[in-house]
Amino acid sequence: MNAAAARFLPRLLALHVAVHVVTFLVAGAFAPQTLLLGAATGGAWLVILFIAALVLLSTVVVTVVLARPAGPLLRALAVGSAAAEPEHLVLLNALPARLSIAGVAATLVASALSTLLPFHPGHEAYGRIALSLLVLTMASTAALVSYVLGRRAVSRVLELAPPSVAKEAMKSLGRAAIGRVRVRFVAAVAAPVAFVALGASLLVAAHTRAYLREADAATAVAVAKATLEPLGDDTRGREEVAATFARYGMQLTDDDGDPQAESAPVGVLLADGEGTPYVRVDTGRGHVRVRLGAARTQPITAVYVLLAVIAMSLAGILGTRVGVAFERDLAVATRAIRRTGVAEVMRGTALSTKALFANVQALFKAIDALGGIFRQFASAQQRSIGAREATERMRALLLASMSHDLKAPLNAVLGFAQLVQRNELTEGQRESLAIIEQRGRELLMLIDTILDSARVEAGELDVAPEPTMVGDFVMAAVLEARDLSVGSEVQVSGEVQPGMPKLFVDGTRIVQALTAVILTAVRFSHKGIVPVRATLPRAGDRLRVEVETSGEGLPVVEREKIFDAFKSAESARRQGGLGLGLQLARAIVEIHAGTIEVDSTGGGGMVFRLWLPVENDRDSIRLRATRQASVG
Repeated sequence: MNAAAARFLPRLLALHVAVHVVTFLVAGAFAPQTLLLGAATGGAWLVILFIAALVLLSTVVVTVVLARPAGPLLRALAVGSAAAEPEHLVLLNALPARLSIAGVAATLVASALSTLLPFHPGHEAYGRIALSLLVLTMASTAALVSYVLGRRAVSRVLELAPPSVAKEAMKSLGRAAIGRVRVRFVAAVAAPVAFVALGASLLVAAHTRAYLREADAATAVAVAKATLEPLGDDTRGREEVAATFARYGMQLTDDDGDPQAESAPVGVLLADGEGTPYVRVDTGRGHVRVRLGAARTQPITAVYVLLAVIAMSLAGILGTRVGVAFERDLAVATRAIRRTGVAEVMRGTALSTKALFANVQALFKAIDALGGIFRQFASAQQRSIGAREATERMRALLLASMSHDLKAPLNAVLGFAQLVQRNELTEGQRESLAIIEQRGRELLMLIDTILDSARVEAGELDVAPEPTMVGDFVMAAVLEARDLSVGSEVQVSGEVQPGMPKLFVDGTRIVQALTAVILTAVRFSHKGIVPVRATLPRAGDRLRVEVETSGEGLPVVEREKIFDAFKSAESARRQGGLGLGLQLARAIVEIHAGTIEVDSTGGGGMVFRLWLPVENDRDSIRLRATRQASVG
């Protein structure tokens, strides 16, 4: 079992959970200090824990849901099975991107919900928005890390897929697979810049806000002392000062009588339990508390926002240009590979283009190295072709030698045997001459079979088709088989359905094929009759010739190889030859656009069926005869 596929889903889930946990721990440790939340740190931690809980829960659910369709693929790859579907590979390939997007979306939703919590740091919009944006920025940055790690895990699993399935998956992706490269480059370049710009803007805004708060606090202390110390116990004057503070968004209240406030420092910016900033002022006759209003927005903030937008735009342009260049390199590599042919590979100059990117150039070098291997194979193939041509020449010489050196003496032996039979001979001498003649004819048929088989393989078998009566070639084959099977206990009978049309065939070749089939049936029959039946099925356009054995047949495995020479040891032994007869018979029948098959009978024997078309033409028969060499 392959561990990479079997443990893929748990590892992927653990990877995303670990990245989110580390992200939120870092956010909790640095966000309050970065945003200068001060006394609202506890509330910030509660908010971050709330967001983390929602994001982790959604991560587990989304990972299981999105990875479920790829379950059959993972199980197949885990056990090393090739039963994989291309669409499952496409789903698995898209899984890291979908999980990263889902993680960012979950963080965005959780951050938006967190602004409604009662324990959110402070009641100002800044506290709610700044913390949510910072957490979202850090989570988005972590999404890039989880995407890269997830892509690495997915790539290890995709390497286990069968090449044919992977090829179909790549076809389904099509041109969009290369087109998405540009988008990924834009995201890879622009996203970090956007995160950095947003984080820097939040940091600047936090320090600007803190500076303005300190300035407001100093102003409040100075104004309170300057206005309240001269008034003394004038209550009406204090009310007018409080109204003046209220017009500027501040609240003036007495601080005496609060035991906890007595220990608070004077003139220092503080925050109450609700997160509202205030400052204590000593008026000489007691203490007052000035609650500050909403933080002011400075024009410099717009400048930083503009700079962030410009930085992200430049990053997007840079990412687009880099993506276009990388896509162009890949397109050049793809076109070069598709144009690479045998001649280019032999020269080794098909991939001479210089790539802009090192990894694409490495791909070029790998393809060129593969071309070197192809060149070695091509050289070996050329040597093999030369050896084959030499073998063909030797075989032609051998066939010519066999045709003259074997057939000529054998024909002489058969001729002298026939001359001797004309003289007065004893019964024993006649039987001996009959055996010599029969065995000679068998040997002559074997030599003709070997020669014709070689001619068929070379595409040089001569055929002379002409209109022929079915009964003529069927009965000629039956008589030939009877003569060659003299002495056996098997009888051969022929039966032709009346009213048969003429067939446009080479009668001599069809007799040769049918004789080989009948002799094979005779050898597989111990005794009895081998029937040969020629019929024309109703509404049929093909003639059917059946040759049935009367003995024990062959197993299915051996029966499937009976028409291939040298492949069936059992049938070769039973036939008393190498199986060339049936192979030649099948070739002759196929030249005439027919087929030959073998099947078992109900009695345990076999039946050979030859099918020949009723209509045929000379050109197609000769064309198929020349094609037998390439088919073989």
